Amino acid sequence: MPRYLLLKVAAAALCAFAVTAILASSHPYFPGDLWVSHRLQELDAAPFQRAIAVASAAVEWPWAAILMVGVLGVLAGRGRWPEALLFLAAQALRPLNVLLKEVVGRPRPSPLLVQVREFPDSPSFPSGHMVSAMVLFGLLFMWAPALGLPRPLRWLVRACCLYAVAFTAMERIYSGAHWFSDVYGAFLLAIPWLSFLLALRTRMRGGAS
Repeated sequence: MPRYLLLKVAAAALCAFAVTAILASSHPYFPGDLWVSHRLQELDAAPFQRAIAVASAAVEWPWAAILMVGVLGVLAGRGRWPEALLFLAAQALRPLNVLLKEVVGRPRPSPLLVQVREFPDSPSFPSGHMVSAMVLFGLLFMWAPALGLPRPLRWLVRACCLYAVAFTAMERIYSGAHWFSDVYGAFLLAIPWLSFLLALRTRMRGGAS
């Protein structure tokens, strides 16, 4: 994708995030949040519960760290230093997300409204798990060709990345730790950052893939 299009995508997502964050600072939840939470929490099939639990665990310590070290090792071993350095730099969004949570100050979902299975002590917006999923698996999805895998394995990696992002999002809502708007707020926050990294990577490699 040309850099100017990436910048347009990044600007649009950043504006959408800013509007969402301002609204979230004064609204404990949005229209539709409650409906999404109730629909997801009605899904009690054991395979679904296992799938969301595995996805959520993949963005937490220690599995996220193990994956990150493995990806960095492969990229460095193949001499793909721009991708390796940017993959590491992408993690800077995590502490920024912690700061944004405190600025927005949105409360967690109430047990009076939804089933709450987790009780984190940090504010709700944006979802930290979702930000972690995006800077880890979202970037890995884009960097997959740099791993030097055969095409079938490359697409398997990308399918696993999509699974991790999508099912982490559902797990955060299912657990009662977040509203749907917390999750898509994290998505909107991550998109400008990933777009910037992708544009920077293209520039560092002189347009090479």
